[in-house]
Amino acid sequence: MATPCTLNRYLLLMAQEHLEFRMPEIKSLLSLFGGQFASTQETYGKSPFWILSIPSEDIARNLMKRTVCAKAIFELWGHGQSPEELYSSLKNYPVEKMVPFLHSNSTYKIKIHTFNKTLTQEEKIKRIDALEFLPFEGKVNLKKPQHVFSVLEDYGLDPNCIPENPHNIYFGRWIADGQRELIESYSVKKRHFIGNTSMDAGLSFIMANHGKVKENDIVFDPFVGTAVYL
Repeated sequence: MATPCTLNRYLLLMAQEHLEFRMPEIKSLLSLFGGQFASTQETYGKSPFWILSIPSEDIARNLMKRTVCAKAIFELWGHGQSPEELYSSLKNYPVEKMVPFLHSNSTYKIKIHTFNKTLTQEEKIKRIDALEFLPFEGKVNLKKPQHVFSVLEDYGLDPNCIPENPHNIYFGRWIADGQRELIESYSVKKRHFIGNTSMDAGLSFIMANHGKVKENDIVFDPFVGTAVYL
């Protein structure tokens, strides 16, 4: 495991619901898996993009095995407020950290993710082509790549005032997705019995994560209502 002085930076892509519970859930899960939510973590209020310093990729993966507040996590290779700043940041990222994922025997693909704006396919291709300075030596595989990289652009939170250029641009290696699909799997609509106190499935998982509940733990809940068994 990396030592505290060599924390790696990760980009967390958050879901835009239950905003007030996102921070407590991530703090609890980091603590559960041996990490720590430091005061230096870069979270931006209601923004879906958080930059976290985490001791190891294993902790990042364990976090994503539990969270329902986050959609995905990426190893952050570069960040800027303009394309030029992003490229400069990428050029300063240690090459030795890139090489294991870019060698000639590997396969990869690059995805474009935008928040609060839709790009044309032509615009997406232009952004991918601009990354040709990165030392990719493997082959592109769009169906089953070994490694997935993403450019993520943040156009703010106001759908009625979308800027021409993004506020922030990130580039990273995809690590894992969160457990958002569990919310649909345990949806109230799929229950055989619904009572007046039926709880939203997402909140049920968030509560369990806030409580740092682990397998084989005993949980006392005196207000179970109609109950959701997870």
